[in-house]
This record gives sequence, C-alpha cells and structure tokens, in this order.
Amino acid sequence: MEIQLISGTFTVAEAEKLLTEIFRIKIAFHENKIRAEDENEEDIKHSEKRIMQLQETLRNAIQKMKEKGQTHTSLNAHIEVNTMSRISQ
Repeated sequence: MEIQLISGTFTVAEAEKLLTEIFRIKIAFHENKIRAEDENEEDIKHSEKRIMQLQETLRNAIQKMKEKGQTHTSLNAHIEVNTMSRISQ
C-alpha cells in the first residue's frame, strides 16, 4: 500500500517548516528508542547514527532550496507500507 503524504507547491519557507516538522518527528522516534530500557547497544548506536544522518539530510535539503534563489518549491513524498511476517535483517 502506498500513502501519498505530501504533494504540492509551497513557498520555500513553508517547505522548510514542513520538512523540519517531518524530520523532527522521525528524530524524536529515534531519541525515544535510545531512552528505551529494552534497547541493546547496537540498536542505540544505529539510532544515534540515523539521527545524525537525518539532521544532515535536512540541513542539505534546506540549503539547496534556499541557494536556488526561487520563491517556491514542489514537495512530493509517499510512504510505502508492506506487511511482513517477521523482521528481515
């Protein structure tokens, strides 16, 4: 199943706010996993690495939007949902 999350044209400021909020939620998800008592060291390190990647990706996206000098940008995002019987490694 595919869910269309974002599809539209936004001012650069609106796009920055929207992307920042989406990334904030994903970062908070990983921060909560780090604080969870049942997480092992490997999972914690993965979450810490993922947080840094997300922060860097957001910074780069905002920088690229702003350096183009345009007033508007289009954003498109979807989420693909696949059910699984077990976690694959």
